[in-house]
Parts: sequence; structure tokens; C-alpha cells
Amino acid sequence: MKKKTYTHGIALLIAGAMLANRIIADEVPEVIASIKPLAAIAEAIAGESVVVKVLLPANISPHDYSLKFSDLRALRSAKLIIWIGPHFESVLQKPLAQRSDSQLQIAELNGLIWPPEHTEKTPEHSHGHAHDGLTRDLHVWLNPINGIVIARAIAAELTRKYPAKQAIFDQNLEAFTEVVTQLDSVSRQRLAGLRERGFIVMHDGYSHFVAHYGLTQLAMMQLSSGVTQGIRHYGQMLALGQQVGCVFSEPQLDSKAAHQLAQQLGAKSAELDPLGIHLDSVKGGYPVLIEGVVDAFVSCLSE
Repeated sequence: MKKKTYTHGIALLIAGAMLANRIIADEVPEVIASIKPLAAIAEAIAGESVVVKVLLPANISPHDYSLKFSDLRALRSAKLIIWIGPHFESVLQKPLAQRSDSQLQIAELNGLIWPPEHTEKTPEHSHGHAHDGLTRDLHVWLNPINGIVIARAIAAELTRKYPAKQAIFDQNLEAFTEVVTQLDSVSRQRLAGLRERGFIVMHDGYSHFVAHYGLTQLAMMQLSSGVTQGIRHYGQMLALGQQVGCVFSEPQLDSKAAHQLAQQLGAKSAELDPLGIHLDSVKGGYPVLIEGVVDAFVSCLSE
């Protein structure tokens, strides 16, 4: 009889725990960010009051990923979906077409700082992403000022959906802005003496960073779509000779060609991680990501 009572008690405890977990799960809103950099900004604003998840694997280009059934289920159940836009994560355009009230499209935000449009318009050299008839680099988060703009938009959207948590979002936004502003100031000082030193990147994803800090990008090896630009362009990069201080690769792209080019030019090589592949966690991740990019430039361009 005692054994039966004991078992019944355990069953009640388990049922109670399951109910409590279900209540907690219902109370905690869920935000999905398409890529790690956006998830890191969202997490900084949401804090412990909102669960933030990353949808797309960082080691696969957003242009190449195919959604799984589990991804589609997550998108349907998410309270808020944060993404750059259809010209960046094209795979999300169709699933999000009917969810205009539950998404935040970063590329359409007012207040973003856009670098000058590219001037190379020939078929071989055109690059970037079409945007209202223009060609724009959509890696907007690599400018820390844009990072703050994105954070403000996320805070406003979360407040609209969960007004009772506005004080939390406002406090986290203030702290995030302070940290990123200070990081930007330090980064500008660190890069100031390197502005005239030329470099080549793997693909056209750094114009926001380059323009913000006044750096000298000489060329890129691939189009934003991942297509290599061809033999003539490779010859043009080789002709740059000693102007090239560094050739940068990326962890999600084949670095063999970048290392080969650096060797032929007698230049240094280093890796940039714009998508945060090497981030251990999105918590506190945005300043770490920006500082990592700055570190790579300082290390490779310094004599």
C-alpha cells in the first residue's frame, strides 16, 4: 500500500512539473533570427525574457541553404521573425509572404547607413544584391552604427508585441548602445593607421565595414552569389602586386584560392568571420563578432 502511495505521489510530481514547464513555455515568447549576427543583437535586447533562436546554420551561406520541415514549423510558430530580406535570405521569401505582422525585415529599416553604391556595372563585375533597381551590400550589421539601428528596431518591435516588458527592453537597449558605441570608438582608433593599406576579400560583403572605417578594399574574389569572377579578374588582382597587404578568406567558403592568391602576391592572409561561425554563443555575441573582424584587419594589415 505504501508503495502504491509513493508511486502515485511521484506521478503527481511529474505531472505537476510537466504542467509547470508547459506554462513557462507558453509564457516565454520566441523570436527567430535568420542568422547569428541578428540573433546576437536580438538576444542583447530580449535578455532572459525572450527565447531567441537562430534559423540558418552559420557554416552555410544564406544564399545556399534549403529549409527543412522543422524550419518551416519553427517559422509558423514564432512570435517574431527577424531577417535581412528576400535578396539576402531568398529561401525565406515564400514562407514569410503571409506573415507580414510577425516579421522584421532589416534591409527596409529607416536610419540604416548605406555605403556608396558600387560603380562596376559590367556583367563580369556586377555584384551585391538588387534592391529597388540598385546594387547594395546587405551585410548591414558590419557597421556598428547599423547594429544600434537594428537593436532599436528590435526593441520597438518587441515592445509592440510585449508592452509589459518595455522597461526590460529599454534597459537592455541602453546597455547595448553604450557597449557598441565604445567598441566602435576603440575600433576606429585601432584601424586609423591602416586605412591606406590595400587588401582583397573573398566576396563582396564588407562595404559597410570598409566605408565606416575608411579602409582600402582593392578587389574581391567572388560575387555575392558565390560565383568566382573569372580568369581575367584573377589576372587583374595579380596585377595589383605590392598594393595588396592581405588576402582575407572566410570560414564558410573554400579558402584554397585565397591562400594561393596571397602566396602569389607575397601578401599575408587571414580569416574574416562576418556570419559569426566561430561564436560560441549569441549571448553577448555581437560585440565579439565586430571585435573579431577588427582584430583580423589589424593583425593582417599591420607591418
